[in-house]
Amino acid sequence: MRIFITLILLITSLAVTAQARKQPLGRTERVCNVNDLLPTNIEISGSTQGLAIHGNYAFSMHDKGQCVIIDLKKLCFVNTFHVEGNTGHCNNASFGTEYYSKESQFPLFYVSECRGDRTCYVNDITTTGSRLVQKIFYAGDEISGPCDWAVDAKKKLLYMYCTIDEVRTLMWFRLPRLIDSNEQNEVHLYLKDALGSIHAGDIKIPQGSHVYNNYIFLPEGVPSRGTALNVINRHSAKPLMHIDLTDTGIEPEGVATRKRWLYLSFHTPAQPRHNIIYRFRIR
Repeated sequence: MRIFITLILLITSLAVTAQARKQPLGRTERVCNVNDLLPTNIEISGSTQGLAIHGNYAFSMHDKGQCVIIDLKKLCFVNTFHVEGNTGHCNNASFGTEYYSKESQFPLFYVSECRGDRTCYVNDITTTGSRLVQKIFYAGDEISGPCDWAVDAKKKLLYMYCTIDEVRTLMWFRLPRLIDSNEQNEVHLYLKDALGSIHAGDIKIPQGSHVYNNYIFLPEGVPSRGTALNVINRHSAKPLMHIDLTDTGIEPEGVATRKRWLYLSFHTPAQPRHNIIYRFRIR
């Protein structure tokens, strides 16, 4: 309740200071603490990271590759397993549009490794498991530090969220198809393949990323150094909202949309079962 009231006050104050300017996000609601939905015998390891939603199902990724599936309509636990091939940080997750086969339950599932080779792992996923079907790499040497990948399924674009010359940057590419893979089921992207790029703004510690219509949603920070949710225009990079989340005391991570709601997943330090999810109304 404390976090809910805090977020309501933050959004209300932003609406007042914005005067006549229309804000992209409206009221907020607490969806759940995933711990309340989990059977007592289910073990969750690794901190909460990326979040992706398809239909009524939320796929919450954890560090080292565990995936927890929640039914958002029934608010119940569905299943958990480790995605094939990815033992990285799993900082971001999203669904594309292409299906691996006619039997596939969901479109291809894209999960960022984040560190190391900065790989995007593409999986054919179900509610009972997954198999790795493609890896996407950025082969240029322009970026430094970690990078994430986010799919804009509507426009069939793949966004790379990275740091170039110490500036947080979003670069986008045509979303590779499975037939674009080489013999090792890999796709290697270069600067020449980029369709465009924008600066993401003054973001100290990047977390997840999500593209929806004309908006890009970028959570940032850790509780000890301040946390926030940023909303920028996908074309101009103009900042539209900056919601300070520091008083929540927990770390914003994955972000996804469903039925004109923006879902934001929080990581509770040292308590991987306590994945708290809120949602904001998209205007």
